[in-house]
Amino acid sequence: MTCPAPPTTSRYGPDPNNHPDQKELSNIISKLNTGSDGLAPFVIGTDGVLRTLTQDSEVIDAIGLPPRLIKAFLDRTTYDQEHEAMFRGADGTKVSQEQWWKPDPSLLPPPMTAEAKARVERINEENKDTIAENKRKMASGELKPCGVVIRSDYDISPR
Repeated sequence: MTCPAPPTTSRYGPDPNNHPDQKELSNIISKLNTGSDGLAPFVIGTDGVLRTLTQDSEVIDAIGLPPRLIKAFLDRTTYDQEHEAMFRGADGTKVSQEQWWKPDPSLLPPPMTAEAKARVERINEENKDTIAENKRKMASGELKPCGVVIRSDYDISPR
């Protein structure tokens, strides 16, 4: 027997998919270029810029997020006090577009090792049929995207 999940008490209400900030963030994420295979990772820098990257940490696409959307993005992850401190006061809308595309390397993860690249390529190859089928089903409306899951409640407001 399983117990029902406790009601959501976050600022997003019982259905975070309907909250304006989460809707806007989901819309932005859906429009970012994720590379030719559609599998580029999303990385948010402590500058508040959301980027998609190649395996060598080169920027594919980027957009500066306002603080409310940085919070919305972080709230989808598990809480980490260090992350909260790192993003405190961040505002990607104040970052120049040149820095979106050529950020300080400290804002990005290091390029993947040859071993990590090989592992990712192997996993993608093993799952390419499933990935293609899911993309087809999403495009046809047969498969709905996963809903937003709120895992934390970050406070990144300036102190």
